[in-house]
Amino acid sequence: MLIDETVRCVREEGFSAASARHIIERAGVSWGVIQHHFGDRDGLLTAVIDDAVDSLVASLEALSDPALIIDTEELVRATWEAFANPKAMAGLEILIATKDLRSTLNTRHMQRLFAALAGVNRRFDAGGDRAHATALGMLLWTTPVAMMIAETFATLPLPVEDAQKAIAGLIDHHR
Repeated sequence: MLIDETVRCVREEGFSAASARHIIERAGVSWGVIQHHFGDRDGLLTAVIDDAVDSLVASLEALSDPALIIDTEELVRATWEAFANPKAMAGLEILIATKDLRSTLNTRHMQRLFAALAGVNRRFDAGGDRAHATALGMLLWTTPVAMMIAETFATLPLPVEDAQKAIAGLIDHHR
């Protein structure tokens, strides 16, 4: 409940509004609930980041399943959905705003995330050229990350369909 309310607060009002007091007011709970479950506000924010990484990794792992038959446009759309969901967006905003929390993002999270991205990269048959397949994979996931950053500054919603089709076209052309 508090993680979801923190995500909503960050997405609706921005990171600067996500004080512990404001979050507990929005959630209708006391400070003791945060202390009991998370220790302090940083613990709550870390839990949001952990939850966002877990969700993102699960989505990417599902996309990397070799049994999943999926065309490039659908892969691009699904990858964008994985990165552009509210939890991932809030997690990114928190990480951008808090240098101290970035340093606590543990190695296990990063290893899981990079392993999931590598799994998606394996979908690209680049004629045996692993570096080329990796570049296509980077194009696939860095574009929605850039869009996530753009959405923190823009009036929502940003149209993404044409960009997704363009990325899918580039990937198909360079396979």
